[in-house]
Amino acid sequence: MSGSEINNAILSPGLYRQQDSKWIAGLSTLAYGGMFLLLCGFYLAPKVAGVQTAFYLTLLPAALLLMLWRRDYRFIWSWQFAAFCTLPLVLALSTLWASADVADVQRKTSFYFKLVLYLALFYCGTYLVLERRGDRALHQWLLALIAVGLVSGLASLITYGLDDDLLRFRRIRGISLEGDIDKTGLLFGFHALFCCYGIAQSARPWRWLSWSGLVVSCLYIVLSQTKLPLVMALCALLLAAFISGSRLLRGLLLLAALAALPLGYLALFGDLPLLHRSNAYSVRLELWGQAWREFVQAPLLGSGLVHKQFIKLHHLLPHPHNYLLDVARFSGLLGLTACAWQGLGAVYTVLSREQLLTWIPGLIAAWFGFGTLAMAIYAQQPLVKPSYIWFFYWIPLALLLARSQLQATVLQKASSRQQLPSQYSGFATITTESNK
Repeated sequence: MSGSEINNAILSPGLYRQQDSKWIAGLSTLAYGGMFLLLCGFYLAPKVAGVQTAFYLTLLPAALLLMLWRRDYRFIWSWQFAAFCTLPLVLALSTLWASADVADVQRKTSFYFKLVLYLALFYCGTYLVLERRGDRALHQWLLALIAVGLVSGLASLITYGLDDDLLRFRRIRGISLEGDIDKTGLLFGFHALFCCYGIAQSARPWRWLSWSGLVVSCLYIVLSQTKLPLVMALCALLLAAFISGSRLLRGLLLLAALAALPLGYLALFGDLPLLHRSNAYSVRLELWGQAWREFVQAPLLGSGLVHKQFIKLHHLLPHPHNYLLDVARFSGLLGLTACAWQGLGAVYTVLSREQLLTWIPGLIAAWFGFGTLAMAIYAQQPLVKPSYIWFFYWIPLALLLARSQLQATVLQKASSRQQLPSQYSGFATITTESNK
């Protein structure tokens, strides 16, 4: 089916000026490829600037031009779009009452509203790609992440071995995101979950590739000594055991999850995973306590967002390692309300049992859930240029909310008994089942 036939089958005609032109099809393909490069860049780009460049040169201009050529803007008058954009807008507005005296690094207010525009266009680009390609795009992106993550993991392990770090069992740094230990460890926690999706595929090459990726990710996570990814690896092994058709393999996976993983960690580092490096807990409690004290000084609107306001404990730290507390100290209860709206909106998109237990919406919900948990342990406020925060938070949130909008449209078409293209059948099946 051509792109114009898909649009005519799903939505009302006349979505774009010159809707059947190769220009619109090319821009849609550029936006699709831009998301592909953005996602893969987190695993392959040595510096975060590479991820940002991929976004600026592909997805951002494609989304902007598609919006300029579009006629029907009804999709932005939705609670999903509002929920996605309210928090960035609140944080940007809070710069208007921020005091430059408390800023360690200052940026102009226009800088933050530019970031709001970037996030809004990112959501629009995501919606427009899914509108044209449906679940097929999500399927292809997930498979690409499995393959790219495997390449990144193997390259990281080889580099780790060549540097003789195996003799000292230093924490592995990876080849991307400037070698940040915690963030790359979390990337492979997500990769372990993505591999479970590949294991469930019918094609044997993808199953073998995904099993290999799961093993590599678990090994990487153990060497990273990062706690939340260990929990994610445990969940991935349990999920892989659940979907495995072999009783022997299921038993081996349960043994790996419940015994081999923690005992191997104990043998390597002399401590159990969640007790290892216990000073990480005490430092975070001090950081959170300081951020909380700043919040209660201005609980309604906060002190206003500044680019950097370091927290002074025994030494300077850039943020409290908890995005909710960082939002609270800068934008108060207003910002926390916007965070709650996003979280509840994400939960609403997979509220039914059918949606939660279906691979694509369920896996993206798990991606967002673990990403939000990571944000509550490692991250700052989320109004930033493309960075690890986008992979943990903004990308899965956009996928959940944009897909929710398209579900509503497909339900309307299904109820009127219009024939749907195959890439949208998942939307219709899940939506109609959840409304029985």
